[in-house]
Amino acid sequence: MMETRNDEVVRDAGTSCAETTLKSAVWFLTFNCNYRCPYCWEVQRMERGEFKPEPYVDSARWVEAWNRLCPDVLDISGGEPWLQPGFIDMLEAFDDRIRIAITTNASHDLTEFVQRISPEKVFSMTLSYHPSQRMNPEFFLGKCLLLKKRGFHITVNFVTWPEQMWLLPRVKKMFESNGVRFHVDPYAATPYKKYEFFQREMDFIRYYVGDDRAHWFGGVDTTPVLCSGGMTHLNVQPNGDAFRCINDKILDKPMVGNILDENFRLNDRWTHCAEFHRCPGCDKDKVQVRKLESPEQEKTSEPLSYTL
Repeated sequence: MMETRNDEVVRDAGTSCAETTLKSAVWFLTFNCNYRCPYCWEVQRMERGEFKPEPYVDSARWVEAWNRLCPDVLDISGGEPWLQPGFIDMLEAFDDRIRIAITTNASHDLTEFVQRISPEKVFSMTLSYHPSQRMNPEFFLGKCLLLKKRGFHITVNFVTWPEQMWLLPRVKKMFESNGVRFHVDPYAATPYKKYEFFQREMDFIRYYVGDDRAHWFGGVDTTPVLCSGGMTHLNVQPNGDAFRCINDKILDKPMVGNILDENFRLNDRWTHCAEFHRCPGCDKDKVQVRKLESPEQEKTSEPLSYTL
């Protein structure tokens, strides 16, 4: 049964897109999640009483904020975004000029979504496959195929947590043999769940990992950069706080502002970053950078693109 539409959210959709330098945003809509994956930093910190997810922000406030900022691409993640009250209503209310991507564990009913939301509005979906959780592989694959046959561009993401990494050949074959793109994220060890990979394990994982995550294996360039984060890209937290990237949040660096504030302003120039080599893929994939080979170069912040 379809949920009742939230008229307040739909009414607020009239807010128009403004001229902006914002090309993309990664938005952690909520850190609430209905899964408890052992390799998730949120789960690990909650188990130790160090972290509690923020309360949900009313969807109408998000619609107003994002329709005002109007990024070319809005990449919605979590937690589990589908837990946001009125999630599908909110998607409908976003300005059609905003191209939406969603990362989800696909545990919720998708039948309403595919009937109300078009692949033109949500141009990309990443479905996170977590073998440690309760959904059986065939049902998860069925959800992938429902979305694919409805025209959605989907990718299945898989984390190389040690207890599931040796499933890679079987899992990759299951999805790719059905025409579903498969992507691998190496497990980023945390202080709570440390794991030192043997060389044999590293070599095994390397075979399945794309160039976009090759920095996990070391040998990265640590040269400081000027970065467009904060000007052309934002990383937004569940309370609206906006940073150049998630690293700035983790390292307790100053935020750009809060997007729920109607006076929020983007940075007007590229800024120095000494941590780009540690930048997580969700942000690294979207920013532009320029290497700083000398201190004098930092004085120049014109938006020149540099491809690593």
